[in-house]
Amino acid sequence: MGYLDPQTEGPPRPSAERLEHPDAGVLYLRSYLLMRAVIGFIGLALPVLLVGGDALLEGGPVRGSLSEYFYTGLRDVFVGAMCVTGLFLVTYKAFEHNLDNLLSNVAGVAALGVALFCTDRPEGSALPLTPLQERLGETPVAIVHYTCAAVFIAGLGVISFYFGVREGNRTQLRGRRSPAFWRRFHFACAAVIGVAVVFIVVTELTGWLADYSLLIGETLAVAGFGASWLMKGLELRVLLVRAEPVADL
Repeated sequence: MGYLDPQTEGPPRPSAERLEHPDAGVLYLRSYLLMRAVIGFIGLALPVLLVGGDALLEGGPVRGSLSEYFYTGLRDVFVGAMCVTGLFLVTYKAFEHNLDNLLSNVAGVAALGVALFCTDRPEGSALPLTPLQERLGETPVAIVHYTCAAVFIAGLGVISFYFGVREGNRTQLRGRRSPAFWRRFHFACAAVIGVAVVFIVVTELTGWLADYSLLIGETLAVAGFGASWLMKGLELRVLLVRAEPVADL
C-alpha cells in the first residue's frame, strides 16, 4: 500500500476474552483510542474555552476568529491546543504507509504552523510584534498562518470522510448502532467541515457577517472535527471492558 492509497478497512477489535484478560496489545489499543478521543474533545472544547475564557478573564468582546485569541490572555490555551493536536496527528499513524498517514501528517504539520505562525494583530492594536513577526514581517507570517489553517481544515475533512468509509464497511454492530449509522455520522462531520469552508469563502467575498465570518467558520470546522474524532475514539466496550462479543474496528 502506498501513501496515496486510502485505508478502507479497519483492523479487528480484540475479542471479549482478550478484553477480560487484557494483554499488552489491548492496553496499547486503549491508550490509542483514549488519545484519539481526547483530541476530539480538545476540538470541541477549544472554541468554548477561548470565547468563554476571554469573556470571564478579560471581559473582552467576541473576537473575529479563533486565531485572534492569540492576542488575549488565552494565548497559551490556543497555542497549546494546536501543538498537542499537531503532534498527535503527525505521530499517531507514523508507521503506516497509506493515505491516512499522509493526510494526518500534512494536517499535523499545518496545525503546528497555525500555532507557531500567528495571525496578524487586530486592527488598531498597540500590541508589540512577536519576534517572528519582527524577523519575517507581520503580513508574511499571517499568510503562512492562514495557509496552514486552510490545509489543516481540509485535511481533517478528508480524514473524517475516510472514518465514515471504514465504519460503513463494518459487518457487525458497534454498541447499539449499525455500521451505516456510523458511516452517516462521520460523513456528516466531514460535511460540516466542508460547509464551514464554503461559509468562510462566501462570507469573506460578500462581506456578509464579515466581522465574525472566520470565527463562525472555524468553530464549525473544529466542531465537526472534534465530534468525528471523539466518537471514533470513544469505543466504550474496548475502553471499559465489557463481556459481550466485540465487533471489528
